[in-house]
Amino acid sequence: MTLTSAPTTRAETRARPAAAGKADTGSAGRRRTGLVTKLAAIAAVLLIWQLIAMSSMVDDDSLPSPVEAAQALVGLWGTSEYWTALGTTVRVWATGLALCAVIGIPLGLLLGASLRATQSTRWIIDFFRSIPTIALLPLVLLLFGATSQMEITMIVLAAIWPLLIQSMYAAKQVEPLHKWVVRVFRISLADRLRYLWVPSVTLLVFTGLRLAATMALLMTISAEYIGGAEGLGLELSHMEQAFQRPEVFAYAITAGVLGLLINTLIVAAQRRLLWWHPSIRGERPA
Repeated sequence: MTLTSAPTTRAETRARPAAAGKADTGSAGRRRTGLVTKLAAIAAVLLIWQLIAMSSMVDDDSLPSPVEAAQALVGLWGTSEYWTALGTTVRVWATGLALCAVIGIPLGLLLGASLRATQSTRWIIDFFRSIPTIALLPLVLLLFGATSQMEITMIVLAAIWPLLIQSMYAAKQVEPLHKWVVRVFRISLADRLRYLWVPSVTLLVFTGLRLAATMALLMTISAEYIGGAEGLGLELSHMEQAFQRPEVFAYAITAGVLGLLINTLIVAAQRRLLWWHPSIRGERPA
């Protein structure tokens, strides 16, 4: 007995484009609603900031208004010191994050692929990642001084752990049956990496990369602010010592916008590279 599907009626054929159109309209409406909500939240924060700056809750001139901070930021855009500091921070952050990825991802995959290696290194990893990295800054300063080498060392000490741990978890997500199949059929190492390991581990590795990128930026600016290395943190410290409070907020806003931009770029790269993954397809509008 042969099972055949029921023929598609003309009404059903006409209904499919209509349903797709409704889905697109609904997705566009949700995007507009989300954008309006975000803008409303930003406006509410700015309003609260303005009210606090105008109230008697703070001393005069101790908290600049949003308008004063924005004016200071626009003024800094015309100075070479601002763009030099921004470029230095981005360069050191990118170098430190790349070094974390080169070390953390392969090491995490190797440790995660072996149960014995995972068990034997678990205590060591938990011990070192629980140490506050900022407490190591005096020692690193003694070794390297207020240099970019000091910043990169602090970035690696702080940001390598999310990549290492996520890579270990990613290696454990590979299906044992799939690993058994590639061994039985004697598939080459290159094909194993391309068709088994990379699709299986990339999502969790990207999650670790997002966490590491945020931690690396925080540590970069902290090392500049406390350790005296060149960058946004040092310029922020100079403005604070000179009691130029609007400029202090301008540099703080720059750091926040930089972090937001970095996270947005990583998420966009993840969606573009992992368009085939079920979780990514689920995030995209239908």
